[in-house]
Amino acid sequence: MAQYNAAQLQAIAEINERIEALEGVCADLISDLRQCDVAQAKVAVVPRPKIGEDEAEPDRIEPEHFSGTKAFERALFALTDWYGDGQHSTKAVARTPGAIVLRCDETKADLIQRRVAQANALKDQVKERIPKLGNRNDRFELLHSHHRMLVTLQLIRQYTVLPSTPVIQSLSFTWGVKTEIKTVTVEEVCKRIETMANDAPPEAMDRAQWEWNIAKELNRVKSLPASTELRHRRELVVRPMVNIRRHLSAAEREARRERWEKEKKFDQPVTLREAHTPLIVLNPAMPVKIGQLGIYDADERKKRAKRGGRKTSDEPISWLLPVFPVQPEALS
Repeated sequence: MAQYNAAQLQAIAEINERIEALEGVCADLISDLRQCDVAQAKVAVVPRPKIGEDEAEPDRIEPEHFSGTKAFERALFALTDWYGDGQHSTKAVARTPGAIVLRCDETKADLIQRRVAQANALKDQVKERIPKLGNRNDRFELLHSHHRMLVTLQLIRQYTVLPSTPVIQSLSFTWGVKTEIKTVTVEEVCKRIETMANDAPPEAMDRAQWEWNIAKELNRVKSLPASTELRHRRELVVRPMVNIRRHLSAAEREARRERWEKEKKFDQPVTLREAHTPLIVLNPAMPVKIGQLGIYDADERKKRAKRGGRKTSDEPISWLLPVFPVQPEALS
């Protein structure tokens, strides 16, 4: 068994305490939700690949849709769906996009919002402590020795509760397919490569070869001018998203119309966010239109018009990381 230092053991102890507290808060939250009247409930369950079938992004995803009582029960289950089941790959997290619209008295609504805030705070505290467990292997071993088959991303993802104000008009669901692009410095890339020396070597590469490659790539990146413009690109997994559209008052609609006439711009009353867990809508003043997540078809998406030219080079600065230099013409 691996030997862990005092800081790592302290971190896992603090994480365990917070997971235990989170389980208690969520049990209370689910009990409170069951005491509400369910006005609407619509969710979709995104299928997960079986173990061993998770290497490639699926070309087609067909969600399973539920409404009414079945949707409400699925939504409650999704709130604490943190563990693998032994059949499906834990590399593809469980996603249950949708919403439940509930009616209750204001005292109960305030309590639900406090429970959600408390649960999200505990999730953040767990997330903050995970890096203290050490490198990737240590994190995995420590977490899974205490919480077998834990899917960390499912544990730490936030809940969303929508109170009666601002008034919600509609919730529409779509598929998000995008690339995350972050600005990084040469120094930051060097630090990342240095930490990779602690990772397990890739298959067919022994420890000595791995360390030699790390040193070689580190020297290559260090030779770049410190002022080099770099971008870290990461292809995000296809995921369901939700557009939360709030209702505009007559005054807001008039102001929006006037701005369009003057500046040809609209103030968009829409918030886009990930739809991994059902939204909880409390006591809406108006009926909420809840859309349905459609089928994801990669071939259909490829037919759409592509965006403008890429601003970074096609070749990364190192095969170890997807970090690309910005093309000179993009800097002018």
